[in-house]
Amino acid sequence: MGVRMSVVAADAKVRLFKGGGDFLQDLRAMVAEQLTDSVRRQGKIRFYAKAIFMVLWWAGSWTFLVFAASTWWQALIGVVSLAFAMGGIGFDIQHDANHGALGRRGRWMRYSLDVIGSSSYLWSERHNHAHHTYTNVVGKDGDIDQLPFARFAPDQKVRSVHRFQHIYMFFLYGAYAPKAVFFGDFNAIYKGPSCVVPVRRPRGMNLVLFIAGKVAVVSWLLVIPMFFRPWWQVLLAAFIALWILGIILAIVFQLAHCVEEADFTSQEYLVAESVAGSPREWARHEVETSVDFGRSSRVLNWYLGGLNFQTEHHLLPQVCHVHYRMLSPHFEKLCVQHGFRYSAHPTLFSALKSHARWLKRMGRSDAIYTGPKTI
Repeated sequence: MGVRMSVVAADAKVRLFKGGGDFLQDLRAMVAEQLTDSVRRQGKIRFYAKAIFMVLWWAGSWTFLVFAASTWWQALIGVVSLAFAMGGIGFDIQHDANHGALGRRGRWMRYSLDVIGSSSYLWSERHNHAHHTYTNVVGKDGDIDQLPFARFAPDQKVRSVHRFQHIYMFFLYGAYAPKAVFFGDFNAIYKGPSCVVPVRRPRGMNLVLFIAGKVAVVSWLLVIPMFFRPWWQVLLAAFIALWILGIILAIVFQLAHCVEEADFTSQEYLVAESVAGSPREWARHEVETSVDFGRSSRVLNWYLGGLNFQTEHHLLPQVCHVHYRMLSPHFEKLCVQHGFRYSAHPTLFSALKSHARWLKRMGRSDAIYTGPKTI
Protein backbone atom coordinates (compact mmCIF):
# COMPACT_ATOMS: atom_id res chain seq x y z
CA MET A 1 0.00 0.00 0.00
CA GLY A 2 3.00 2.26 0.05
CA VAL A 3 2.36 3.55 3.59
CA ARG A 4 5.51 4.79 5.36
CA MET A 5 5.70 3.27 8.81
CA SER A 6 8.42 5.64 10.03
CA VAL A 7 10.38 8.59 8.74
CA VAL A 8 13.92 9.57 9.68
CA ALA A 9 15.20 13.10 9.16
CA ALA A 10 18.79 12.56 8.08
CA ASP A 11 19.74 16.17 8.58
CA ALA A 12 18.42 16.39 12.13
CA LYS A 13 19.60 12.83 13.02
CA VAL A 14 16.36 12.24 14.87
CA ARG A 15 13.16 10.44 14.09
CA LEU A 16 10.54 13.10 13.32
CA PHE A 17 7.61 10.68 13.33
CA LYS A 18 6.83 7.36 14.91
CA GLY A 19 4.93 4.66 13.05
CA GLY A 20 1.28 4.64 12.12
CA GLY A 21 0.26 2.24 14.87
CA ASP A 22 -2.98 0.27 14.89
CA PHE A 23 -4.61 2.71 12.49
CA LEU A 24 -2.50 1.54 9.55
CA GLN A 25 -3.17 -2.10 10.35
CA ASP A 26 -6.92 -1.49 10.44
CA LEU A 27 -6.64 0.59 7.25
CA ARG A 28 -4.90 -2.24 5.40
CA ALA A 29 -7.55 -4.68 6.55
CA MET A 30 -10.35 -2.37 5.42
CA VAL A 31 -8.80 -1.85 1.98
CA ALA A 32 -8.25 -5.59 1.51
CA GLU A 33 -11.88 -6.24 2.41
CA GLN A 34 -13.33 -3.55 0.16
CA LEU A 35 -11.07 -3.87 -2.89
CA THR A 36 -11.87 -7.36 -4.03
CA ASP A 37 -10.51 -8.70 -7.32
CA SER A 38 -13.81 -7.89 -9.00
CA VAL A 39 -13.79 -4.31 -7.71
CA ARG A 40 -10.20 -3.83 -8.87
CA ARG A 41 -10.99 -5.14 -12.35
CA GLN A 42 -13.92 -2.77 -12.68
CA GLY A 43 -11.70 0.04 -11.42
CA LYS A 44 -9.12 -0.67 -14.13
CA ILE A 45 -11.78 -0.42 -16.82
CA ARG A 46 -13.02 2.88 -15.41
CA PHE A 47 -9.50 4.28 -15.14
CA TYR A 48 -8.39 3.38 -18.65
CA ALA A 49 -11.65 4.63 -20.16
CA LYS A 50 -11.10 7.96 -18.44
CA ALA A 51 -7.43 8.06 -19.44
CA ILE A 52 -8.29 7.53 -23.11
CA PHE A 53 -10.92 10.26 -22.90
CA MET A 54 -8.43 12.73 -21.35
CA VAL A 55 -5.84 12.09 -24.08
CA LEU A 56 -8.44 12.46 -26.83
CA TRP A 57 -9.73 15.64 -25.18
CA TRP A 58 -6.22 17.09 -25.15
CA ALA A 59 -5.48 16.05 -28.75
CA GLY A 60 -8.87 17.29 -29.97
CA SER A 61 -8.49 20.66 -28.24
CA TRP A 62 -5.03 21.16 -29.75
CA THR A 63 -6.20 20.15 -33.22
CA PHE A 64 -9.19 22.48 -33.07
CA LEU A 65 -7.06 25.35 -31.82
CA VAL A 66 -4.34 24.96 -34.47
CA PHE A 67 -6.36 23.99 -37.53
CA ALA A 68 -10.00 24.97 -37.04
CA ALA A 69 -10.44 28.05 -34.83
CA SER A 70 -11.04 31.07 -37.06
CA THR A 71 -12.31 33.74 -34.63
CA TRP A 72 -11.06 35.04 -31.30
CA TRP A 73 -13.90 33.45 -29.37
CA GLN A 74 -13.31 30.07 -31.01
CA ALA A 75 -9.64 30.37 -30.12
CA LEU A 76 -10.57 31.21 -26.53
CA ILE A 77 -12.79 28.12 -26.33
CA GLY A 78 -9.91 26.03 -27.67
CA VAL A 79 -7.43 27.52 -25.20
CA VAL A 80 -9.69 26.94 -22.18
CA SER A 81 -10.48 23.42 -23.35
CA LEU A 82 -6.79 22.66 -23.83
CA ALA A 83 -5.95 23.93 -20.34
CA PHE A 84 -8.63 21.78 -18.69
CA ALA A 85 -7.62 18.75 -20.76
CA MET A 86 -4.00 19.13 -19.66
CA GLY A 87 -5.23 19.43 -16.08
CA GLY A 88 -7.23 16.23 -16.55
CA ILE A 89 -4.12 14.37 -17.72
CA GLY A 90 -2.25 15.68 -14.70
CA PHE A 91 -4.98 14.81 -12.22
CA ASP A 92 -6.16 11.51 -13.65
CA ILE A 93 -3.20 9.85 -15.38
CA GLN A 94 0.25 11.00 -14.29
CA HIS A 95 -0.71 11.37 -10.64
CA ASP A 96 -1.74 7.74 -10.22
CA ALA A 97 1.13 6.51 -12.39
CA ASN A 98 3.78 8.45 -10.47
CA HIS A 99 2.46 7.05 -7.19
CA GLY A 100 2.55 3.48 -8.50
CA ALA A 101 -1.23 3.13 -8.28
CA LEU A 102 -1.39 1.57 -11.76
CA GLY A 103 1.08 -1.21 -11.07
CA ARG A 104 4.28 -1.90 -12.97
CA ARG A 105 2.52 -2.20 -16.31
CA GLY A 106 1.01 1.25 -15.97
CA ARG A 107 4.17 2.90 -14.66
CA TRP A 108 5.08 4.22 -18.12
CA MET A 109 2.08 6.59 -17.97
CA ARG A 110 3.96 8.78 -15.50
CA TYR A 111 5.70 10.28 -18.53
CA SER A 112 2.42 11.92 -19.51
CA LEU A 113 3.49 14.64 -17.07
CA ASP A 114 6.63 15.26 -19.13
CA VAL A 115 4.54 15.55 -22.30
CA ILE A 116 2.27 18.23 -20.82
CA GLY A 117 5.17 20.30 -19.54
CA SER A 118 6.59 19.29 -16.16
CA SER A 119 8.92 16.49 -15.03
CA SER A 120 7.91 13.08 -13.72
CA TYR A 121 11.39 12.69 -12.24
CA LEU A 122 11.15 15.90 -10.21
CA TRP A 123 7.58 15.06 -9.22
CA SER A 124 8.77 11.83 -7.68
CA GLU A 125 11.68 13.55 -5.93
CA ARG A 126 9.75 16.50 -4.52
CA HIS A 127 6.10 15.48 -4.27
CA ASN A 128 6.17 11.77 -3.50
CA HIS A 129 9.11 11.90 -1.10
CA ALA A 130 8.78 15.33 0.51
CA HIS A 131 5.14 16.42 0.41
CA HIS A 132 3.68 12.99 1.16
CA THR A 133 6.05 12.46 4.08
CA TYR A 134 6.24 15.94 5.61
CA THR A 135 2.85 17.42 4.76
CA ASN A 136 2.51 21.04 5.97
CA VAL A 137 5.90 20.91 7.70
CA VAL A 138 7.69 24.22 7.17
CA GLY A 139 11.23 23.54 6.01
CA LYS A 140 10.41 20.10 4.60
CA ASP A 141 7.28 20.42 2.44
CA GLY A 142 8.11 22.41 -0.70
CA ASP A 143 4.43 22.71 -1.66
CA ILE A 144 3.86 25.30 1.06
CA ASP A 145 7.09 27.20 0.39
CA GLN A 146 6.06 29.99 -1.97
CA LEU A 147 7.86 32.90 -0.36
CA PRO A 148 8.21 35.80 -0.91
CA PHE A 149 4.88 36.05 -2.74
CA ALA A 150 2.74 33.95 -0.43
CA ARG A 151 2.75 32.96 3.22
CA PHE A 152 0.86 29.71 3.71
CA ALA A 153 2.00 28.61 7.17
CA PRO A 154 2.28 30.27 10.61
CA ASP A 155 6.00 29.48 10.95
CA GLN A 156 6.88 31.34 7.77
CA LYS A 157 8.05 34.95 7.75
CA VAL A 158 5.32 37.51 7.10
CA ARG A 159 5.91 40.45 4.75
CA SER A 160 3.88 43.60 4.24
CA VAL A 161 2.75 42.48 0.77
CA HIS A 162 1.10 39.41 2.27
CA ARG A 163 -1.72 41.62 3.56
CA PHE A 164 -3.23 41.38 0.09
CA GLN A 165 -2.36 37.79 -0.75
CA HIS A 166 -5.97 36.64 -0.39
CA ILE A 167 -6.67 38.87 -3.40
CA TYR A 168 -3.67 38.56 -5.70
CA MET A 169 -2.70 34.91 -5.16
CA PHE A 170 -5.74 33.56 -7.00
CA PHE A 171 -4.32 35.28 -10.09
CA LEU A 172 -0.65 34.55 -9.40
CA TYR A 173 -1.40 30.84 -9.10
CA GLY A 174 -1.44 30.97 -12.89
CA ALA A 175 2.36 31.29 -12.90
CA TYR A 176 2.64 27.76 -11.51
CA ALA A 177 2.48 26.00 -14.89
CA PRO A 178 4.52 28.30 -17.17
CA LYS A 179 7.16 28.59 -14.45
CA ALA A 180 7.49 24.79 -14.23
CA VAL A 181 7.63 24.36 -18.00
CA PHE A 182 10.18 27.04 -18.86
CA PHE A 183 12.13 27.80 -15.68
CA GLY A 184 11.24 26.06 -12.43
CA ASP A 185 12.21 22.51 -13.38
CA PHE A 186 15.56 23.62 -14.80
CA ASN A 187 16.22 25.72 -11.70
CA ALA A 188 15.45 22.78 -9.41
CA ILE A 189 17.90 20.57 -11.28
CA TYR A 190 20.56 23.28 -11.31
CA LYS A 191 20.28 23.83 -7.55
CA GLY A 192 19.84 20.13 -6.78
CA PRO A 193 20.72 19.47 -3.12
CA SER A 194 20.54 23.19 -2.27
CA CYS A 195 16.82 23.45 -3.14
CA VAL A 196 14.27 24.08 -0.39
CA VAL A 197 13.39 20.43 -0.91
CA PRO A 198 16.73 18.88 -1.95
CA VAL A 199 16.63 16.82 -5.14
CA ARG A 200 19.11 14.49 -6.76
CA ARG A 201 20.10 15.74 -10.19
CA PRO A 202 18.88 13.36 -12.91
CA ARG A 203 21.51 11.25 -14.61
CA GLY A 204 21.59 8.79 -17.46
CA MET A 205 18.17 7.88 -18.80
CA ASN A 206 16.40 10.14 -16.30
CA LEU A 207 18.25 13.12 -17.75
CA VAL A 208 17.53 12.01 -21.31
CA LEU A 209 13.83 11.68 -20.55
CA PHE A 210 13.77 15.06 -18.82
CA ILE A 211 15.24 16.77 -21.88
CA ALA A 212 13.00 14.78 -24.24
CA GLY A 213 9.95 15.92 -22.31
CA LYS A 214 10.90 19.58 -22.56
CA VAL A 215 11.56 19.21 -26.30
CA ALA A 216 8.20 17.49 -26.75
CA VAL A 217 6.16 20.16 -24.97
CA VAL A 218 7.91 23.05 -26.74
CA SER A 219 7.34 21.26 -30.05
CA TRP A 220 3.60 20.64 -29.77
CA LEU A 221 2.83 23.82 -27.81
CA LEU A 222 4.90 26.33 -29.79
CA VAL A 223 6.95 25.09 -32.75
CA ILE A 224 4.40 23.04 -34.72
CA PRO A 225 1.56 25.59 -34.33
CA MET A 226 3.84 28.33 -35.69
CA PHE A 227 3.86 26.56 -39.06
CA PHE A 228 0.11 27.22 -39.30
CA ARG A 229 -0.52 30.33 -37.19
CA PRO A 230 1.22 33.70 -36.68
CA TRP A 231 3.90 33.46 -34.00
CA TRP A 232 2.29 36.05 -31.75
CA GLN A 233 -1.03 34.20 -31.77
CA VAL A 234 0.72 30.97 -30.82
CA LEU A 235 2.65 32.62 -27.97
CA LEU A 236 -0.48 34.33 -26.66
CA ALA A 237 -2.56 31.16 -26.80
CA ALA A 238 0.16 29.08 -25.15
CA PHE A 239 0.62 31.63 -22.36
CA ILE A 240 -3.11 31.85 -21.63
CA ALA A 241 -3.51 28.07 -21.68
CA LEU A 242 -0.61 27.55 -19.27
CA TRP A 243 -1.81 30.36 -17.00
CA ILE A 244 -5.30 28.83 -16.76
CA LEU A 245 -3.73 25.43 -16.17
CA GLY A 246 -1.60 26.87 -13.37
CA ILE A 247 -4.65 28.31 -11.63
CA ILE A 248 -6.49 25.00 -11.89
CA LEU A 249 -3.60 22.93 -10.55
CA ALA A 250 -2.54 25.28 -7.77
CA ILE A 251 -6.01 25.87 -6.38
CA VAL A 252 -6.86 22.17 -6.29
CA PHE A 253 -3.69 21.36 -4.37
CA GLN A 254 -4.06 24.32 -2.00
CA LEU A 255 -7.64 23.42 -1.08
CA ALA A 256 -6.43 20.14 0.37
CA HIS A 257 -3.83 21.55 2.77
CA CYS A 258 -3.80 25.36 3.00
CA VAL A 259 -7.15 25.86 4.67
CA GLU A 260 -8.34 26.71 8.17
CA GLU A 261 -9.09 23.09 9.08
CA ALA A 262 -5.57 21.72 8.43
CA ASP A 263 -2.73 21.40 10.91
CA PHE A 264 0.63 23.10 10.34
CA THR A 265 3.98 22.61 12.03
CA SER A 266 7.70 23.07 11.40
CA GLN A 267 10.76 20.90 11.18
CA GLU A 268 12.18 22.53 14.32
CA TYR A 269 9.02 21.79 16.31
CA LEU A 270 8.99 18.14 15.23
CA VAL A 271 12.64 17.80 16.21
CA ALA A 272 11.88 19.28 19.62
CA GLU A 273 8.98 16.85 20.09
CA SER A 274 11.17 13.92 19.15
CA VAL A 275 14.06 14.97 21.40
CA ALA A 276 11.56 15.31 24.24
CA GLY A 277 10.62 11.67 23.70
CA SER A 278 7.17 12.18 22.16
CA PRO A 279 7.50 12.04 18.37
CA ARG A 280 4.30 12.60 16.45
CA GLU A 281 2.40 9.65 14.97
CA TRP A 282 2.86 9.85 11.21
CA ALA A 283 -0.59 8.53 10.21
CA ARG A 284 -2.35 11.01 12.50
CA HIS A 285 -0.18 13.82 11.13
CA GLU A 286 -1.16 13.01 7.54
CA VAL A 287 -4.86 12.83 8.35
CA GLU A 288 -4.91 16.07 10.31
CA THR A 289 -2.87 18.09 7.79
CA SER A 290 -5.20 17.16 4.92
CA VAL A 291 -8.79 18.17 4.14
CA ASP A 292 -11.22 16.65 1.64
CA PHE A 293 -13.78 18.65 -0.30
CA GLY A 294 -16.77 18.10 -2.56
CA ARG A 295 -16.96 14.38 -1.89
CA SER A 296 -20.53 14.12 -3.16
CA SER A 297 -19.87 15.96 -6.43
CA ARG A 298 -19.78 13.57 -9.38
CA VAL A 299 -18.14 16.21 -11.56
CA LEU A 300 -15.29 16.83 -9.12
CA ASN A 301 -14.84 13.12 -8.43
CA TRP A 302 -14.56 12.43 -12.16
CA TYR A 303 -12.27 15.30 -13.15
CA LEU A 304 -9.93 15.70 -10.16
CA GLY A 305 -8.59 12.17 -10.09
CA GLY A 306 -9.32 11.73 -6.40
CA LEU A 307 -7.50 14.88 -5.33
CA ASN A 308 -10.63 16.06 -3.54
CA PHE A 309 -10.13 12.91 -1.41
CA GLN A 310 -6.70 14.12 -0.36
CA THR A 311 -6.77 12.55 3.09
CA GLU A 312 -7.44 9.10 1.69
CA HIS A 313 -4.82 9.67 -0.99
CA HIS A 314 -2.08 10.52 1.50
CA LEU A 315 -2.59 7.27 3.37
CA LEU A 316 -3.37 5.19 0.26
CA PRO A 317 -1.19 6.66 -2.53
CA GLN A 318 -0.85 3.33 -4.30
CA VAL A 319 -4.61 2.79 -4.55
CA CYS A 320 -6.13 3.97 -7.84
CA HIS A 321 -8.16 7.14 -7.42
CA VAL A 322 -11.33 5.59 -8.87
CA HIS A 323 -11.78 3.73 -5.55
CA TYR A 324 -11.49 6.69 -3.18
CA ARG A 325 -15.15 7.67 -3.20
CA MET A 326 -16.17 4.15 -2.21
CA LEU A 327 -13.46 3.88 0.46
CA SER A 328 -14.06 7.33 1.95
CA PRO A 329 -16.92 6.47 4.39
CA HIS A 330 -14.95 3.49 5.73
CA PHE A 331 -11.83 5.64 6.02
CA GLU A 332 -13.69 8.33 7.95
CA LYS A 333 -15.13 5.71 10.28
CA LEU A 334 -11.64 4.42 11.07
CA CYS A 335 -10.46 7.95 11.81
CA VAL A 336 -13.29 8.44 14.29
CA GLN A 337 -12.57 5.08 15.95
CA HIS A 338 -8.90 5.98 16.42
CA GLY A 339 -9.54 9.54 17.55
CA PHE A 340 -8.11 11.19 14.43
CA ARG A 341 -9.62 14.50 13.34
CA TYR A 342 -11.02 13.94 9.85
CA SER A 343 -12.06 17.11 8.00
CA ALA A 344 -14.03 17.55 4.79
CA HIS A 345 -15.66 20.55 3.13
CA PRO A 346 -19.06 19.74 1.63
CA THR A 347 -18.46 21.73 -1.56
CA LEU A 348 -15.72 23.21 -3.71
CA PHE A 349 -17.00 26.69 -2.89
CA SER A 350 -16.79 26.19 0.88
CA ALA A 351 -13.21 24.97 0.48
CA LEU A 352 -12.36 28.02 -1.64
CA LYS A 353 -13.76 30.34 1.03
CA SER A 354 -11.73 28.58 3.71
CA HIS A 355 -8.56 28.92 1.63
CA ALA A 356 -9.23 32.64 1.07
CA ARG A 357 -9.80 33.18 4.79
CA TRP A 358 -6.58 31.32 5.57
CA LEU A 359 -4.60 33.45 3.11
CA LYS A 360 -6.03 36.60 4.66
CA ARG A 361 -5.24 35.37 8.15
CA MET A 362 -1.65 34.43 7.25
CA GLY A 363 -1.20 37.86 5.64
CA ARG A 364 -1.46 39.63 8.99
CA SER A 365 1.64 40.19 11.07
CA ASP A 366 -0.41 39.82 14.25
CA ALA A 367 -1.95 36.48 13.21
CA ILE A 368 -1.81 33.93 16.01
CA TYR A 369 -2.22 30.26 15.19
CA THR A 370 -4.63 28.65 17.64
CA GLY A 371 -5.03 25.35 15.82
CA PRO A 372 -7.37 24.24 13.05
CA LYS A 373 -10.99 25.21 12.94
CA THR A 374 -13.45 22.32 13.09
CA ILE A 375 -16.00 22.22 10.26
